[in-house]
Amino acid sequence: MISVDPAGAPPAKVAPGGRAARSAARAPDRGRHASVELLVGTGLVALVAAVGAYFAFRPASGSVDGWILTLVTGSNSPWFTDATSLRYPLVVVIGSVLVAAATFPRDRPRAVACLVGPPLALVLCELAAKPLVGRTLGGVLSYPSGSTVGAAALATAAVIATPARWRLVGVVVGTVYALWMAVAVVALRWHYPTDALAGLAFGVGIVLIIDGAAWKAAASMPLRAGRSPEVASDVEAAEALGGGGPPPAPPR
Repeated sequence: MISVDPAGAPPAKVAPGGRAARSAARAPDRGRHASVELLVGTGLVALVAAVGAYFAFRPASGSVDGWILTLVTGSNSPWFTDATSLRYPLVVVIGSVLVAAATFPRDRPRAVACLVGPPLALVLCELAAKPLVGRTLGGVLSYPSGSTVGAAALATAAVIATPARWRLVGVVVGTVYALWMAVAVVALRWHYPTDALAGLAFGVGIVLIIDGAAWKAAASMPLRAGRSPEVASDVEAAEALGGGGPPPAPPR
């Protein structure tokens, strides 16, 4: 397939079904996916904020907490203490760096989201959400659970960074990791069950928002330069296939 510049610039050869065609085909789907991520992520964070506003005035354990506590009995089992060893901020940061590094060659906006999202979720939880809600357990701020926020955020980053053919495996592993942390902090009686549930929602929501926003920001850059994302991808593909750089400007 030969692409011809209407202004008379030399044509660039683009292989049919090559990188440019794939990029152009993926762009609309990725744009819709980013919009869904922003919507779902905002909804989850808003839900956590709404429940947090309720607990700011009525912080005591409620019926939901009581029902879940009948299912998750108190325990100091190594099965739970081992899980919480993964809660530390350093673990979240290292995990984010590794996931971002693996994603960078394939998807730079998503790599940025994987690098920034989990640590940001943890910071917002500890420095904003917990002090604003003020719910405590054993004299320590507890809503939402920071341990669960970190686990859910890191698991979400790993899932969205996993290639499509392995995505289901990523979902299973990430879900087990995040739920293991949530059950552990409840079984150890470090948090109310609603703290842990809010942590799951908050961690997932923040990473989805960052990922959607990162793609939207990246997609808007070619537009500010006068190109659509699809055209920018076509030009990059032509250069990669031997175009030798962007076509020269037509003579004046």
